[in-house]
Amino acid sequence: MEVQIDESIRNSIPNCRLAYITVTDVAVRGTPPALTQEFLELQAAVAKAYHLDILPTMPRIAAVRNMYKKLNFDPSRYRPASEALVRRVLQNKGLYYVNSAVDVNNYCSIKFLLPFGIYDLSPIQGNVNYRLATEGTYVNIAGNEVSTNHKPFLTDDAGPFGNPTSDARRTAVTLGTRNLLSVIYADEEVTDAELADIADFTADMLVRYNGGIITDKKIVHSN
Repeated sequence: MEVQIDESIRNSIPNCRLAYITVTDVAVRGTPPALTQEFLELQAAVAKAYHLDILPTMPRIAAVRNMYKKLNFDPSRYRPASEALVRRVLQNKGLYYVNSAVDVNNYCSIKFLLPFGIYDLSPIQGNVNYRLATEGTYVNIAGNEVSTNHKPFLTDDAGPFGNPTSDARRTAVTLGTRNLLSVIYADEEVTDAELADIADFTADMLVRYNGGIITDKKIVHSN
């Protein structure tokens, strides 16, 4: 499987990059107590360091929002996953614990203030292309039909399955998932060295809590 960035994205964001990790032979389970503890410590640090009123102006959050705007993807209507998670923490709404893979994904998204996606690799057909989707719909994880029209999406031979805000039910990670694809959506201000470090941290954490073998870990450039 290859991951590519389409010209439709490249035209708006010349320095667009994704990092992706594939992990095979994982054992996804309920949220382990050690991960819950790490999450509680991270939430406490976030609550102490950030404030809801200034969140949109923080450099990393602002850079991700700017990335959305360049794609005509309204970050106030379609909030980046990282910002949405941090907002839940600052609003004392608590976080949803899903499973050992999804929770690692959300942990890293909050820690690094970047949108992360985690997908069941097995249903993905052919290569993955990050592009602006055409008219159509997909069924999201919540089971709702959502328009894909001119929104940025990871797509495969079967159609769109994920973006920096919302993912499809087709590739949702469950306790039955055995192979993972993790994608980090980087804004233009993240350096390649920073992105590589983030990918390394994420890969290590995925294996620590889900087992498995890292079979691929790459940074994809739009040029």
